[in-house]
Amino acid sequence: MEKTTAIAQELQAALKEEEVPTKSVAAAQEFSGQSTSSSTDEPKRRESVLESNGYEVQKTIGTGAFSSVKKAFCKTLNHTVAIKIVSKQKATKEVRTKFLPREIELVRGLKHPNLIRFYECIETTMRFYIIMQYAENGSLLQLIRKEKFLPEKRAKSYFSQLINAVEYIHKMGVVHRDIKCENIVFDENFTLKLIDFGFARGNMLPVMAGGKMKPVLSKTFCGSHAYASPEILKSIPYQPQLSDIWAVGVVLYTMVFGRLPFSNQTNVVVLIKQVADGPKFPKDRCVSEECKYVILRILRPAEVRISIEEMRRLPWLNEEDSGYDEAAGFEKRYEKKMKLDHGPELSCNVMAVLGGAVAPVKNYNTCSNSDDVDVGKINSGKITSEQQQQQPRQQSTTSPSVLNRKLAVPK
Repeated sequence: MEKTTAIAQELQAALKEEEVPTKSVAAAQEFSGQSTSSSTDEPKRRESVLESNGYEVQKTIGTGAFSSVKKAFCKTLNHTVAIKIVSKQKATKEVRTKFLPREIELVRGLKHPNLIRFYECIETTMRFYIIMQYAENGSLLQLIRKEKFLPEKRAKSYFSQLINAVEYIHKMGVVHRDIKCENIVFDENFTLKLIDFGFARGNMLPVMAGGKMKPVLSKTFCGSHAYASPEILKSIPYQPQLSDIWAVGVVLYTMVFGRLPFSNQTNVVVLIKQVADGPKFPKDRCVSEECKYVILRILRPAEVRISIEEMRRLPWLNEEDSGYDEAAGFEKRYEKKMKLDHGPELSCNVMAVLGGAVAPVKNYNTCSNSDDVDVGKINSGKITSEQQQQQPRQQSTTSPSVLNRKLAVPK
């Protein structure tokens, strides 16, 4: 009897160290003469990765080709967040290994009231879980579809916030390259947020060459045809900052007229002719001449296209408009927690979970800013025991990121 009890105790001790089927627990108890309780009849449900990290998923708010977006509640911070789940099986190799890591790297240094805040990314063997600020009032595209068009005063407020965001990222050396109504969302206060940095590039500040400052050019076709600048449509090297400004002009036109200035077809020849002819202003919308003038100054060839600084001096937009009402309480709580966890030097920790054990933690600390080069070095650390998965999770603070985006590889 003592030998039987000793064997059972050894089995139970082993079960504490590694997970085995529930029926093995019942067998050990029966072998030792213990009665099996009702708790062994129904195995305890194992926590999901999100649950173990303090997130309570509430509902699906969007789906894509290989991703979905969930509304969730963060128990640690007592705040609603959005979680984008990207399937590694469905995503292309370039998205998994190049574009997604690069996007994370680009946004971690950005912080602005008109950019969606990116909080952290949890990577498992099957998925990426991207946690970001929740924008509960949907996208600009949804708003325009609902209201047909926006009153000029309201459009001006949103436009002011949009160019604030674009001007900021350009000063930080980042270009977006996919600005459109779908990638503009609103938080609980209807503060505008620019999202989706999947096609973005960094290190795009002008460089000194031949004694002169010269812009860094891009060659990749990015974004939607309806928002593409003429230089992109012509497949020539282009200055992406100017193409971002073109897209901003398309957004403004769409807000006040309730339609796109140019067709969304993929026939590039037709589109080139349309943009060369310039936008047409429908007569069924009452839009001021000052607003139309802003649009005309934007939707022009690159060499004469207006800058954001010049826009602010135009009659329609010559007053500084802050236009935002950020829910700063949550951001401050999050930053305070991050400083307690990491100190002043913060990084984007990505926890990789392999089955029941924890694989190496990846720190995305470098980024490739070239369209033709994969993501650079990724530093790794080791986590050796399953118990470490249950320890308080090191979180990170980064900058805004993407929400409800259909990831795609530029051609």
